[in-house]
Amino acid sequence: MKITAIIPTFNEEIHIEAAIKSVDFADEIIVIDSYSTDQTVIKAQAFDVKIIQRVFDEFSSQKNFAIEQASNDWIYILDADERVSLALKSEILALTKASPAHVGYYVKRNFYFSNTKIRFSGWQRDKVLRLFRKDSCKYEKMVHEEITTNGTLGYLEGKIEHYSYRNYKQYINKLKLYAKLQAKELHKKGQFVTPYHLIVKPIVRFVIQYIIQLGFLDGYKGFVISWAHAYGVLLRYLELLKLKHSSRHRVAINSIENFDEELAEKELSILIVNYKSWKHLAPCLDALKSISQEQFSFEVIVVDNQSNDGNLALFSKKYSWVRFVENSGNNGFANGCNLAALKSVGAQLLFLNPDTIASEKPILEMLRYAKANPSTGIVSCNQCNTDGSYEDTERLFPDLLTLFGLSRALYRLFQKKTPDTAKVIFPDWVSGSLVFISRKWFAKVHGWNEDYWMYFEDVDLSKKVRLAKGDIALLKNVEIIHNHGGASRINIKTATITKSEVLISKHVYLHNHFKGFKRFLMLSLLIASTFLTKFLLAIIGVVFFFIPKLRLNIYLFSILIGYYYNSCKFGTWLSNRSINYLTNTK
Repeated sequence: MKITAIIPTFNEEIHIEAAIKSVDFADEIIVIDSYSTDQTVIKAQAFDVKIIQRVFDEFSSQKNFAIEQASNDWIYILDADERVSLALKSEILALTKASPAHVGYYVKRNFYFSNTKIRFSGWQRDKVLRLFRKDSCKYEKMVHEEITTNGTLGYLEGKIEHYSYRNYKQYINKLKLYAKLQAKELHKKGQFVTPYHLIVKPIVRFVIQYIIQLGFLDGYKGFVISWAHAYGVLLRYLELLKLKHSSRHRVAINSIENFDEELAEKELSILIVNYKSWKHLAPCLDALKSISQEQFSFEVIVVDNQSNDGNLALFSKKYSWVRFVENSGNNGFANGCNLAALKSVGAQLLFLNPDTIASEKPILEMLRYAKANPSTGIVSCNQCNTDGSYEDTERLFPDLLTLFGLSRALYRLFQKKTPDTAKVIFPDWVSGSLVFISRKWFAKVHGWNEDYWMYFEDVDLSKKVRLAKGDIALLKNVEIIHNHGGASRINIKTATITKSEVLISKHVYLHNHFKGFKRFLMLSLLIASTFLTKFLLAIIGVVFFFIPKLRLNIYLFSILIGYYYNSCKFGTWLSNRSINYLTNTK
């Protein structure tokens, strides 16, 4: 019996020479290299070996390809960081002179971490199928590949010395690669991700390796190995969530960028999105009608998100100078705004809530400021509530120190305050109830992000402008009237929906604007805080069920549970009302 030894490599210059010497008993040696960028291939060329280079896709296909190139019937697979012990080598040579009773043979391994032999931590029973007939065995699975056979398997007594990881960094990098490949495998099978996979499974993995498999007897290194493998389990399901999200989620690029600004027919388009807010829309339109067009020309477009209550026809008749557009459904604020922008013919865009009342002066001042300061992406102004109070003007982007109300308040204590005499301030973001933006800037940031059904789309738009090196300006010397909540909190049912969407959109924003561990940390803190507070409020709601405002917390908590379940199931943080969610989960 003749043997072909196969050594898969990628940047194994430290190990390749010893690995090749380790299989000098083989009649043929093949090095299957994934286009190493170090000295691996050059060092391998110093030996009598066959070198094949192939782009790496997964472990099984890489090895199967090399097996097909083998000249002999028997195959021995050796990872570059492994060494065949003298006892194992003698055993294999003895087998070549006899008639093997099996089609393949398992070999036990001694595992080394940082050149220290690990006796426990789950490695004490490690064995791999390494010697086999090529016509009877085939590798399967992307990672931790397994061999399927059509014959019986035996065991060899000699062992492989496995010098797997030199240090912690190399160990984690290998686990990250495994996590990505395993996630692809699970994604193909349609595996869902639940809190059980993200929380319970990593903990269970640590307990099994560190306690049940006696990892603690390996001292500090046993703890590191157990923790790293638990982290690897978490990475696997985070990668799976990422795959599910990317396969369903698209950010719409709006055709607004195709508009030729030189062809603008008006200086300004005033755009309003409405859903059953007719009571507030009437005084809003009456105020706009009183504005003369001597200082600037403008049009008014109202997109109705399919209120379906008969008022659209009545308003279209009463306000014939306004262009009314009926949307295809209640597709959310961002979608309605983008639709209005696509229908508009103004060089500048003013997005207004239907529960606002704007006079000529603030609109004219914002128009002048925008024209005089082309680097300013968004302009807004003071908003006075109907009770005489003013809305917060110095808004902060959500971040690790500003994610929650208490931490945000503490952060403000150390923040440099803008003088009360300032006529213009530059907050992180402005409310979507009043957003003045040039068509050029609107196209540059691709309009409103339709990931958001309601809320945080204004934070997102402001963030995109800031990332594009634009300013956010708020004029404090002019103001409009805003009946805050008048367009979105009509009754307990509507209030439940809007309050839940605030929470949901916050998750979407964190996912869209943060990466890596920071995103994981912030989402984890948000989930834990939201779940705990809403659970406690729901209990209070059960006790005081007869009070509508407290009863609302029960409905809110149930919506939250459904949202988290769907997020794990479908791999997306989007609200199921979002137009992007509806498009990409069909």
